[in-house]
Amino acid sequence: MPLTGEVVFMRVFDLGGTLDMQAVRRGLGDMAVMSRVQPSRAVPEYMSFAAPIPVNLTALNLELTNEEGKPVAISARIYEVGALAIMLRMPIRGERVSDLSRYGHMPLYSKGKVIKRSQFSAEILETLKPRLHPAMVDVFDTPVDSEPYTAYVLTEAPDGAETVFREQRAQVAGLLIGEAFPEKLSTMEIDETLENWTSYYREDLVAADWDAALMIEPSGQYEDILYIFEVANLQLLGLRKYDAYLDSTLDRFYAEYNRLSKGPPVGTSGARDMVRDLGEVRMDLANVTDELANTAKFFGDWYGARVYLGLAGKLHINDYQKVVEEKLATLNELYHSVLSEIERRQSLVLEITVIILIVIEVALALFQHS
Repeated sequence: MPLTGEVVFMRVFDLGGTLDMQAVRRGLGDMAVMSRVQPSRAVPEYMSFAAPIPVNLTALNLELTNEEGKPVAISARIYEVGALAIMLRMPIRGERVSDLSRYGHMPLYSKGKVIKRSQFSAEILETLKPRLHPAMVDVFDTPVDSEPYTAYVLTEAPDGAETVFREQRAQVAGLLIGEAFPEKLSTMEIDETLENWTSYYREDLVAADWDAALMIEPSGQYEDILYIFEVANLQLLGLRKYDAYLDSTLDRFYAEYNRLSKGPPVGTSGARDMVRDLGEVRMDLANVTDELANTAKFFGDWYGARVYLGLAGKLHINDYQKVVEEKLATLNELYHSVLSEIERRQSLVLEITVIILIVIEVALALFQHS
């Protein structure tokens, strides 16, 4: 009996800014679906996921098949932090884990023509953008490449998850890193690739790496784990974007600060404009980074949290977060430096004013005396 299941190709796009979700629903109309991700395992009653808006793409009349002529399912979700996540799903089958790798490179066909997954997903993005543009709140116009991820999901593994993971470790590692010759992998590479794995029941298993994951779930209930993969990649995309945005923002304000320091020593109008702009950027970035962090909070779902933390480690999300936080701190320091400069200039103006008044008073006294 072969291994069977599906492969899920995910791609998360940045939309250029945060969204008003009520406005998103108005813009999408009937395409907006009322649905929430539900946990597939026992969790406390207070447990909940973030609430992206699923999009019904039926109205777009999309057609996508693989080279075997089997239809590829297409779905999408929109997140408040300003991201569009697209999933392409098709069935897989193989005698061994290594047989599944061919699906990662299998050509897809749209209306009879070969099309790349990235191109097909980008076309969906461009189709939805006009509907989402009116819902844009805070705009961060720094382009960033989309974040792709692949999940191989097995719902039938005749020998069981533990046996597959134990006896086909090299093949599993090769599948996750896209290695064409898994039999040549060293023990160290295999162990490092598969260090992030977790299991809830004896018959299920999740092993996640940077670009791909293997999930064995005989129950067929795994949408919450796919959601976790999606959110982790959404976080990585957001942090990469804000890192690039902070770089350009800091460069701009450093240049303005240099011009300010070389300008008239008593002028404060330019400094006040800079403080206002800096304050707006600080508030906007603080809000979106908080929202981004809240997206990945799985209150009470300990198993989901383990899956997320393992993948977040592989994606170096904490490292990116530290970099963004350090640049935000630098932005705050620049903000306070400009405030100090304004205070210094105001004090200088006050001192000059006092001196002028004293000189005028002395001059008047001398004039009256004479």
